[in-house]
Amino acid sequence: MNRLSRIIALPVLAACVVSGCCGQTGAPAEALLSKQEDFANLINIKNVPEQSRHWGAYVFRDLGAWSAYALPENESNRLAGAFIGPMVMTGRGWVAQTLAQPMLKVDGTDYNMVRNVQTTKYLPGRLVQEYNDEQLNFVTELCYATDRSAVVRSVVTNVSSSPVTVDFTWTGKPFEGDYRYSTEGTSVEILRQSDSTCTVTRFITADNAAVASGEVAVTEKAGLVLAPGQSYQAEYSQSVLLRGEDVPAEIARISAVNVDGCFAQNKVRWDSAIASLLDRAYGKFRCDNKYRRVLVKAMITLNSNWCSPAGDILTAGSNPSYVGFIDGIWSWDSWKIASANVFYNPEMAKDEMRTLFDYQADNGMVPDFISYNKAHNNWRDSKPPVAAWGTMNVYRETGDKEFLAQMYGPLMKFHNWWFAERDHDRNGICEYGSTDGTLIAACWESGMDNGVRFDGAQMLQNGENAWSMNQENICLNSFLYKEKLILAEMADILGKTDDAKQLREGAEVIRNFVQTKMYDEETGFFYDTRIGTGEFIKVMGAECWLPLWAGIATKEQAAAVKEKMMDPEKFNSTLPLGTLDISHPRLRPVRGYWRGPVWVDQVYFGITGLRNYGYDREADYLVEKFINNAQGLTTDGPIHENYNPLTGEALNSPNFGWSSAVIIKMLLNN
Repeated sequence: MNRLSRIIALPVLAACVVSGCCGQTGAPAEALLSKQEDFANLINIKNVPEQSRHWGAYVFRDLGAWSAYALPENESNRLAGAFIGPMVMTGRGWVAQTLAQPMLKVDGTDYNMVRNVQTTKYLPGRLVQEYNDEQLNFVTELCYATDRSAVVRSVVTNVSSSPVTVDFTWTGKPFEGDYRYSTEGTSVEILRQSDSTCTVTRFITADNAAVASGEVAVTEKAGLVLAPGQSYQAEYSQSVLLRGEDVPAEIARISAVNVDGCFAQNKVRWDSAIASLLDRAYGKFRCDNKYRRVLVKAMITLNSNWCSPAGDILTAGSNPSYVGFIDGIWSWDSWKIASANVFYNPEMAKDEMRTLFDYQADNGMVPDFISYNKAHNNWRDSKPPVAAWGTMNVYRETGDKEFLAQMYGPLMKFHNWWFAERDHDRNGICEYGSTDGTLIAACWESGMDNGVRFDGAQMLQNGENAWSMNQENICLNSFLYKEKLILAEMADILGKTDDAKQLREGAEVIRNFVQTKMYDEETGFFYDTRIGTGEFIKVMGAECWLPLWAGIATKEQAAAVKEKMMDPEKFNSTLPLGTLDISHPRLRPVRGYWRGPVWVDQVYFGITGLRNYGYDREADYLVEKFINNAQGLTTDGPIHENYNPLTGEALNSPNFGWSSAVIIKMLLNN
């Protein structure tokens, strides 16, 4: 048995995945995690900002809110018992460390939150803190009531055998800024005049509220006598509006909110979402709680990146991450994300597909990026055409033919745009390009910004505001081949037989070219080719297995590519399927971005490509190796944008959306 055979002959996953092995090992089966309360602290969001512009904090949001919260940093932090924030998810920063710090006195003595901490939990959709001593149990919880408002309930219970007298207050103060304060009853409104961010905290059950010297001071209850076993529940809502003029409508919207009802609905919604995902998991990944945790972690990551319409974002969509990417929505990120969030929130997925098309140009181009402020939308380039794939993924899960019909026309315009403005020699084979003639924008259009294969590229003008690289791209044409077949399938469903015929004919042109002009028999790999000469640009990268994902390779070609993917000296590294052959002299595994690090979407394309050609055992092995070796995935770390192929070290952008989306798809074998 050679070394490669030994590597891929691991029996553990393959046997389980094929047969389904829950409870078949002979050992007592571990109870499977399945409910909201089973998945505590999958990501550590304990952090406290020291200033408004504190971007590295991990947070929680829900329902598409444009505000977010964290938990106290550790058990010794003075903010124990408070929910940290809010953070405004437009780049405007944190409003405060907290605007509602609970303070308790029991029979005149301070209740020490720090000393009495019991649990601090980030559950899917909910934050919980609990404190205990011999006299009091204090539980405080936060969830979202709307896409602009969160609610908090805090329950104080006398657990002693004697009556106790409790004094309960709240305090808080925003970071320095040009704030205007106002109070009405027990509501406190804080307007940041520089950008119109308005935070309204309604202390629903409190006796009084005031602001003095910029500090919130609220008396919840003074001299509250609790008999043994008796409880008191305090409630407040906190609304964050991006424009001051939106405050009255939101306050009216939640004026009669039932806080307990919000928490009950929250649990039903999240239990349902968790079940809908876990019930689809594949083989061992369904039966092992380690992988169930990873699936739910991926789901809560996607959920915390999701934002409802606001500003110039006309339809709900997702930031790639809430760390570093909160100024807008990127196109192919959204299309990958929709392909996963459809499993637990189909309406969210439909909106995800619509969002970028709100700004589609008359010529069919879809911008790379749209912003809360549309003046910042990026029209220098587009992004790879996976929109039809994303749309069909949503349709296959929902069966919503009306949605399919709505998307078909815009998708066809986008598809045709590539051949009109990105096919320099009019041979039916396209290139990445830009509208301004710059190579950097053309590289961005590939989504693989600084890939080694682009190092020698030059730009060619196709027409007004239309430029191409002087190389025909293996990944782009694999995407376009797949897109033609998907659009043809849509056309069949919608009764557009002429469209379907033309699309399939165009797919044959691409298939023939890729198989005969973009595959090198000598090295057994696909490559970009130079326009004019047909020369192979011999850089072995992740883009070269896209023909397997698209189903465009012959069986013999797929077998040869598979050998490179499984070779420990090329792509089967500690963390497998990086973006560049690890023996390449220009490998940069840490700071290389697309010059070697493992990008999870490319892992997914590779895994799916292997499965398309019957290499399920190899695919199973690589999925398990990836999940177990990517730093933080099976602990409380966030899911990252990319990873070091040699060590598994997490690199850029935590809480990354498309990584989370394709992890879900791999663990569902979808």
